[in-house]
Amino acid sequence: MRFSFSSIWILCLFSFGVGCGAKDNSDTATFRPIQTENAEFWHRQTTVTAELMETIVAQFNAENPSLPIEPIYAGNYGEIYRKVTTSIKAKTLPALAVAYENMTAEYAQSNAVVELDSWVDHPEFGLSEDDINDFFPAMLDTNRFTEYDGALLSLPFTKSVLVLYYNKRVLKAAGLTTPPKTWEEFITQSKQIKERTGKFALSFDVDCSTIDGILFSMGGQVMKDGKTQYDSTESIETFELIEYLFKEKLAYQNPPGTFNDETDFGNDKIGFILRTSSNRPYLEDLFNDHDAWGIAPLPQSDLDNPKTVLYGGSICLFNTTPEQQEAAWKFVRYFTSTEATVQWALGTGYLPVRRSAANDPKMQAFWESWPDNRVAFDCLEYAVPEPNISGWQQIRNRVARAATEVISSMSTGQDAAIRLKKDADAIISKQRN
Repeated sequence: MRFSFSSIWILCLFSFGVGCGAKDNSDTATFRPIQTENAEFWHRQTTVTAELMETIVAQFNAENPSLPIEPIYAGNYGEIYRKVTTSIKAKTLPALAVAYENMTAEYAQSNAVVELDSWVDHPEFGLSEDDINDFFPAMLDTNRFTEYDGALLSLPFTKSVLVLYYNKRVLKAAGLTTPPKTWEEFITQSKQIKERTGKFALSFDVDCSTIDGILFSMGGQVMKDGKTQYDSTESIETFELIEYLFKEKLAYQNPPGTFNDETDFGNDKIGFILRTSSNRPYLEDLFNDHDAWGIAPLPQSDLDNPKTVLYGGSICLFNTTPEQQEAAWKFVRYFTSTEATVQWALGTGYLPVRRSAANDPKMQAFWESWPDNRVAFDCLEYAVPEPNISGWQQIRNRVARAATEVISSMSTGQDAAIRLKKDADAIISKQRN
C-alpha cells in the first residue's frame, strides 16, 4: 500500500475533539470495548499489506485463542483519528489502533491511552532488558511522551527513514558514477546533471518530514528544551539549500500529495528523489533493473555524525477492560518480536524495529540479493524521530508553508526559517496555556 505523508497529514486538518491541555489525572475514566468476544484492531492497511497483517494476526491468534485480535480496516490515518475521537466521546473504543504520535498525544488527554511501562515491566508478559536494548533507540524514543512524564504510550508499527534514491542512467549521462555523500557534493552533482543533460537534478516533495530530515542531516535539531530550533544555523542552511536549488533551476516542486516525482524518476527525467524507504517496493516494480537505480543514505554535512529522520505509524492501546488490554499488549509484543518484524518488513517495505533482525537468515538473503536493500536498515542506528507533542500537526503545516514560500520566491531561506521559529513557538505556547 503506497501513501503520501503530505496527503495523510492534510486529512488531519480539522478541529480536534479532544482538548489540548495537560492530561487531567483526576479523570480516570475507562472505556467500554466495542465488542467482548474479540479485541478489535483498527488499521489502515489494504491489498497485499492487509493480507500479510491478517496472516500475522492469525499466527498470533493460534497461539493466543482466549481473546482473538480482530483486524478491521478503519480508513486512512485521518479517518481513524476521527473515528477514535468520536469513540472517546461515546466511551466505547477498540482494543488498539494505529496512530501517528501526535494523535496518541491527543487521545491521552482524555486518559484513553494505556501507559505501557507497566506492561513492559510485567513479570509474566513483559519485555526483558535485552528486548528493550534490541529496539532501535529512535523506535522507542518516538513513543515516549515528554508531555506525560516520558511515559511509553505506543510501540512502533510502520516505520521508515528518509533516503536518497538515485537514477544511475541519469548520473551516467552526466559523467557521474556514485551518488553524493555530502550536501556539498549533492549541489555539485546537481549542477553537473543540469549542465550536461539539461535535466533537473531533483523533484522536491514539500513535506515537513523531508525538511526535518535534511535539517537533522545538517547537524541540527527540531526542538531543544521545549522550544523549536527552526531559527538555528542548520535550519537556515536547510531552507537556503532549498532556495538555491530552485533559484538555480536544479529542482522543481512535486505536486503536493502525488507521486509524480517517482514517475519522472523512473522515466529518467531527474537524477534524485528524497523519499521514505518504504517506497522501495514500488520503485523496484517501476525499474525492475538494479543497474538503473540505487538507494543511498541522505547526504550529510558531517559524515562522522550522520542523521536522518524516522517517521511512520505506531500502535496505541486503549483503556478498556483488563482482558482487552492484555490481549492487545500480547499482540503488540508479538508483532514487534524479531520473527514477526522481519516477516512484516520483508513483505511490505517497512523497516524491522529490532537490531536482531540483522541475524535473521531471510533478512540476510534479502540484503545479499541487492546490497542497497540494507541501506535503510543501517540508517536506523542514527535515525531521529520528530516531536510527538500536541500541536505538532499545526507546526508541520507551518514548515510546509515556509518551504513553499521559499520555492515560490516569496521569502528568502533565512527569513522563512526565522518566521517559522516564531510561528512554531507560538503554537506550542498556545497548547500549553
